[in-house]
Amino acid sequence: MLVGKPQLLKNLNSDIVRDFIYREGPVSKPEIAEGTALSLPTVKKRVDLLLREGWIKETGRGGEGVGRKAILYEADRSHNMILLLYERGGFGAYLVDLTGTICCERRYEYDKSGADSYLEFVCACIRELMSQVTGTVLSIGVTVPGVVRSSGLVKHIPEIPEWEKYNLQEELQRRFGVDVLVENDTRMMTLGYYETRLRDEYSDLVYIFAKNALSAGIVIGGRLHRGLENFAGELGFLIFHEKLNSSNEPVNGRGDFETSVMEIQRLIGEKPHDRELLERYYDLLAKGIVSVSCVTAPQIVVIQGKYLDESVLDYIRERIRPYFPKDVMPELRIDEDASCCVEGMIQECVRHSIEKSAKLGDLSIR
Repeated sequence: MLVGKPQLLKNLNSDIVRDFIYREGPVSKPEIAEGTALSLPTVKKRVDLLLREGWIKETGRGGEGVGRKAILYEADRSHNMILLLYERGGFGAYLVDLTGTICCERRYEYDKSGADSYLEFVCACIRELMSQVTGTVLSIGVTVPGVVRSSGLVKHIPEIPEWEKYNLQEELQRRFGVDVLVENDTRMMTLGYYETRLRDEYSDLVYIFAKNALSAGIVIGGRLHRGLENFAGELGFLIFHEKLNSSNEPVNGRGDFETSVMEIQRLIGEKPHDRELLERYYDLLAKGIVSVSCVTAPQIVVIQGKYLDESVLDYIRERIRPYFPKDVMPELRIDEDASCCVEGMIQECVRHSIEKSAKLGDLSIR
């Protein structure tokens, strides 16, 4: 029971009403009250607030019979989000409305031989997408393959070295004058996978990404866990050797575990049918699963990576089984679909905008 938190209750009720309108609209206030089990006076206040802040709009009247028809409400789809999701060599780009509907989608390739920096390349992509928006741009979301501090500072990003220790979020916000959110790509993939596939079944998840880099996302109690300065989940910095010395220090943003995994993936690429190399690779991943699971005790571990499919799960499962009591052994799954990152970033951009509007008292997006 929530006691002594009236603002929290108000925000929660606004979220419930807004989500119902987005999902079921156009709907009337009585229909919202019936569908959400909130009282009609509460619904009226929340709808009026959402109208004032610009999240929803009136869309005519409905109902049967004689007399005054009820006003209907739906999402104001004129407000958009621009998403640039890092994919090796460029970005997947999406123009998305407030409900999460993708209105436009394309791929931008970065030309390394060109004169533009990666920053100018990203800005050009954003400008092109903005030119296609007929309404307003509510926020810009960008995922990167590195650690993103709470301030927006990017660190440990070997794939885009010019952004090392650079506040990409602050710079993009300065240039475009709208709310900008820069996030780690694996965390957004974790969030999207959890929200679209696991929320009704699990509350605790570890998502491991092992392709061109090694990292993880963690969900605890149904919420993305970020840790101090958003460092939680940086699996690549685990160490398995006995001594801490200069030969094992992180190099170019990659720790000992990530360097080991990347090296063995390279060797497998040269000898794809070498069973000994594959088993060494699976053993390394099993060590990572045991290490992170002993700390977080997840219900499920999901893995996406090179040279992985459903056939290897039994091998990895048997390798980790001796290290867990039977009742805390996590379920294992393979994810071969990277599209969940889109859903994760959509949800995070909407959440960020909602929290910002709650602090300001008005979204000011009209």
